Order: sequence, then C-alpha cells, then structure tokens
Amino acid sequence: MWNYINHRKNIIDQAPLGKIRNCPICNSDNSKTVLELKDFQFYSDSDEYPKQFSLKENMCLICSCIFLNPVYSDYGFNVLFREAGQSYGVSDDHITNQINWLNERGMLENRHSLLDVGCYEGGFLSKLPEKVNKYGVDIDEQAIIKAKKLYPEIASNFFHGSFENFDHKGEEPDTIVMFHVLEHVANPVKVLEKLKKISKEDTNLVIEVPVLEKGKTNDINGFLSIQHATHFSKNSLRNCLKKSGWKIIEEELMTDYNGFRISAKPYSKILNNTDFKIQQSDEDTYLFFDYLSNWYLSLRDVEKKITNIKNLPFYVIWGGGAHTEFIYQLTSFFHNKSKSKYLIVDSDNLKNGTSWRGIKIEKTNIL
Repeated sequence: MWNYINHRKNIIDQAPLGKIRNCPICNSDNSKTVLELKDFQFYSDSDEYPKQFSLKENMCLICSCIFLNPVYSDYGFNVLFREAGQSYGVSDDHITNQINWLNERGMLENRHSLLDVGCYEGGFLSKLPEKVNKYGVDIDEQAIIKAKKLYPEIASNFFHGSFENFDHKGEEPDTIVMFHVLEHVANPVKVLEKLKKISKEDTNLVIEVPVLEKGKTNDINGFLSIQHATHFSKNSLRNCLKKSGWKIIEEELMTDYNGFRISAKPYSKILNNTDFKIQQSDEDTYLFFDYLSNWYLSLRDVEKKITNIKNLPFYVIWGGGAHTEFIYQLTSFFHNKSKSKYLIVDSDNLKNGTSWRGIKIEKTNIL
C-alpha cells in the first residue's frame, strides 16, 4: 500500500484540478486558511487521471464567508467526482415538504411555470401537479439524458448547461427553485444574477442550503463537505442573494435536517450591485470556530474507538468513499496498522474492481 502511494506521487503529473478565487460573496482577496487536508484521495485510484486534491478551507477576513480555495475547476470536478455522480438526489420526504411549502404560498397555481435549477434526473419535477409547466437544468449531462428518458412528456423541457450561462429556452418562470445546489457552485453570485436575468418582475426564487448554524454533527465528514464549494451561514446566504439583486421575502430554518430556506423576488432591474453593502457578522467567525471545536471532539471520540480495535493481520473495510479517506487523513487507523492487509467492499458498481490507495475494492457479496 505505502510503496504504491509513493509510486503514484512520482508518476502523476498534477493537472489543473482547481482554480484560485476571491471570496465568492464579497469578492475580497483577503482571506486565511482555517483547515487543510493535503492530497485528499477522491474515491478510486487512477493512473490516467490525478485523483488527489489538497482541500483548503478559507475564511474571508472581510465578510467571514467560509469557502473552498482553490475551488474545483470544471476539469477537476469532472475527474474527482467521476465515481460520485455530479449531482445528488434528495429523499421523498424532503420533496413532499418542499412541494407542500410551495403550494401553501401560491407558487404552484394553474399554468404557472417552475424552473428547477439542479434538477438532476427530474424526480422533483415529476412530483409537481400536472397543471404546472415544468422545466429543469443541470450541469450533469448524463442526469439530463436520463431525465428525458424517464419523463418523455416533458423531455424538451430539460436543459444541460452551467448554471451561470445556460440557455433557457422556456417561458419566463413564475418560480425558480434551487434546493441544496447553490453550495456546490463556484460562483454563487453569478448564478443568482443569471437567474434574475431570465426572471419576471414578480418571479419567486426559493433557495435552500445547509448552514453553519446547524453544522454540528458527530460525523467526521462534517459540515465542511468535500462536495461543497461554499459553506453558507444564514448571514452569508443573505449577503449572496442581496448582492445578486434579490429581495428576501421569507426565511425558514428546517427543523428535522440542516436546511435554511429563503424565498426572494427580484429587485428592480436597474439595481446596481454597488448599491448593496455587505453585512459583516462577527457571529459567523465565532460560529465557525465553535463548529471546529465540536468537530475535533468528534475526532477524539473516533480515535478512542480506534485504539480499542485489536491489532490483526487482516481487516475488511465497508465502503471505499470519502469516509474511508477521512479516516486515513484524520486518524491513526491505517498508519498504526501499516503492516496489516486490507480489503474494501462497496455496494457501488462504479467502485467495484478498482482500488483505493492501492487497496482492492470488491463487491459486498465477496463476504
């Protein structure tokens, strides 16, 4: 395993997996690194593509926004998340809640048009009332292809493209939804500016993201997910919307999962972004370091459990995803047992037959 890692470091020509950016909210270049995980392994090994990327979480010293910098380039995103899927689904319970919420606010009236930004395979749109004109866009081309096959009656209403400049060929939407999508994009302000350009004066925008205020968890993956380019707080999401020309109408913090939901309408089309002043929040800085202290306590608890694992010549690990890499990065497990042999089993067909840091990944039925 360890000789394999050194071999890979020698043969891999580092490709442009990431790109440097300013703060995604206030555009300041004044920030500091608050957490770094070097050479983070993204899923399985590859001699064809570099699959390691050093994750640097930065805090803006002007507005306190927490963001990944460098952020994944388009190339890096496609390579690193090749086996994770480029978009992610949502539970049926959450979809039901979201649809009921929209319906209660008159956003699903007869012949209203709704655009789902980050529609994935169309699951949310398929559950909307038939009276609503449905449209969807996603950066994941394979997801859009599948959506068109699953829902042929609205196949022409699915679009593939980047959220900053996709070609929306449908009618001006009455409602635009982005449920747990904005945190994944590198330029959230530009995305929201694009959505304003295709909107009517009274278009409703509904955004939901996970927020720092509810970020505490005993999961070592934690709130600073490797999938997220920007780690929002309630204040930084408000800043993002206002700077991009949206007037906040309603806010709601979800109770049974980490979600902060905002509805907004466009300010006047002539509003200049320079008219908006970033709202600084000392509380965000406190919240972040409070979160980090809780996260390190979780790591301490994991390490305690690891010390109770007997030294054995062979171990089987369930799952070859990000959690296994976090264990490698943040605990002593692999490093103190470097003479042992390992096997990883995973139910994901994309990983079967590959390897992670030189360890084979097999189907679960091998057990």
